[in-house]
Order: sequence, then C-alpha cells, then structure tokens
Amino acid sequence: MYGHCLRYSKNTEDAQDILQEGFIKVFEKINSLKDFQQLEGWMSRVFINLALSYWRKNHSGPTFVDINETDAEDEVLGEESNLQKHKPEEVLVWINELPDNQRMVLNMYAIDGLSHQEIASVLNTTVSNTKSILSRARKALRERINSKNETK
Repeated sequence: MYGHCLRYSKNTEDAQDILQEGFIKVFEKINSLKDFQQLEGWMSRVFINLALSYWRKNHSGPTFVDINETDAEDEVLGEESNLQKHKPEEVLVWINELPDNQRMVLNMYAIDGLSHQEIASVLNTTVSNTKSILSRARKALRERINSKNETK
C-alpha cells in the first residue's frame, strides 16, 4: 500500500501521511467488505482514492495542455524493452521527477489501469487532455531513458 502512496505523492512524508490515513480508513470501513478474498484489491482502491483526494486537495484546479503542441496518439515503440534495462527504483525516480499532472496521469493509466474517461473524471478535465498529458509523460520518460542509455 505504501507503493501506491509513494506513486501519488511527491515525497515520503506525504506518502507516510496518506498511508496512515489509509489504514485508519480501512479499519473504519472493513465491515463494508463483503468478500474477504477481495481484501487486497479493496485496500488498493481505498489507498489510491485517498492519495488522489490528497492530491486534488493540494492543487488548485485542472491543468490543461495545448493539444496542438503534442501528438495525443503518440505510440512509444520499444519503450517497454528500454524500461526493462533499468532498475525499478531508477524508473520510479524518473516518474517522480515528472510534473505532477504527468506523474498522476501516467500512474493512473499505466500502473493502476484506469481509462482516460476515468482519469478525466478524477482530475476534472477532458479525455483529450489526459491523452495529451500521458503523451508528454511518455515523451519525457523516453528522453530520460535514451539519455541514460547513451551514457552507458
């Protein structure tokens, strides 16, 4: 659960606060869980929702990107194989260095499996904007990977 908290916060202190609040919420609401075989998934959802709420509370509003400046359908060829050449801790550092809106959209889409419609709803923005933000996040990661690969 700490991993979820870290991905959606900018520093370990915030992640620890979210983690603590998450466990309090889990213990308060555990009786609403009907099937204990789904405990892990249910807890993950609680922590992700709490982290997203924390993020929304600390940001003034939606961040918009000029979709004319980026290719929303940008496909990253070979990105996965390039990522596998690096340690997960290293990739996490790069993700955390992304601007907040890019980090959030990348986490929600690539890691937590939310659709662009769900992301747009959570972030109070448009689907095309989430696609643009994701494209920029991928581009920034790709540039970072390529620069690291060139130095090796």
